[in-house]
Amino acid sequence: MVSTIALWTLVLTLVFSGGLIGQIGSWGVITVFGLLAQWEFYCAVEGKGVTVHKRMGVVGGFLLFLSSLWFLILQPELAHYSWVAVSAILVLSLVVALNRLVVFGYPDRDPLVSISLTMTGLLYVPYLFNYTARVAFLPGHGDNTAYVLLYLLVVTKFSDAGAYLFGSICGRHQMSPGISPGKTWEGFAGGTLASLGMSLLLVGMLPDQVGHMRLIDAVILGLLLPIAAAVGDLAESVVKRDARIKDSGHSIPGIGGALDLIDSILFTGPLLYFYLYFVTLA
Repeated sequence: MVSTIALWTLVLTLVFSGGLIGQIGSWGVITVFGLLAQWEFYCAVEGKGVTVHKRMGVVGGFLLFLSSLWFLILQPELAHYSWVAVSAILVLSLVVALNRLVVFGYPDRDPLVSISLTMTGLLYVPYLFNYTARVAFLPGHGDNTAYVLLYLLVVTKFSDAGAYLFGSICGRHQMSPGISPGKTWEGFAGGTLASLGMSLLLVGMLPDQVGHMRLIDAVILGLLLPIAAAVGDLAESVVKRDARIKDSGHSIPGIGGALDLIDSILFTGPLLYFYLYFVTLA
């Protein structure tokens, strides 16, 4: 928990500091942890004896984050072209991966499995986590993007904390015993209540700064974001259970790996981004 608070406090401090240096600094932190989490995913897959093209995948991930730097920070007037860049990067990554079959024949034991897992790592971690950068530098919100990012982190992490607290105290009914026996429906309900409460509090206190949301938006997101957070948590549990590991890595004291730190945000970030893009900015 201390490591989580320290990391996101650093990101928020950089974002709230304003200016180009603060924006690039916060983008850099998001990029480093996104690529580290992607590398951990690939290492977990390799632990099962499957070959993945780690370097190629991480290069693709870096290009995704680089597109956010260019289109959202350095050239925000071109932000509407960022989707073209993201699509091109994903297509190029797939073409390069498939090209290995043409140039090198079948260098891997299961080439299609290797390519599939390489692309899965690219989509699962940097593609999804890049939406955190998109939220942090959301076009149309001006200087209020820092508050939007604050909203995302607080509501998501209160979901995690509430689920852990309520699950520890009164958890009886398992959500998915085959994937993560420690997660319970009581914990999920507690996490949802915590998220909803924080969502209403932040929107009530900062209605203009937090994505121009109304109270109805606070209620909808307060209920949807903890669902996305639970899905993200369970998705990482599937990865770790399949790889037979407890933590995704050991780079962060008190947490484990970078993927353990950002697992829930991988899904809440895109959800918040699309909600703001299609609802509050529509």
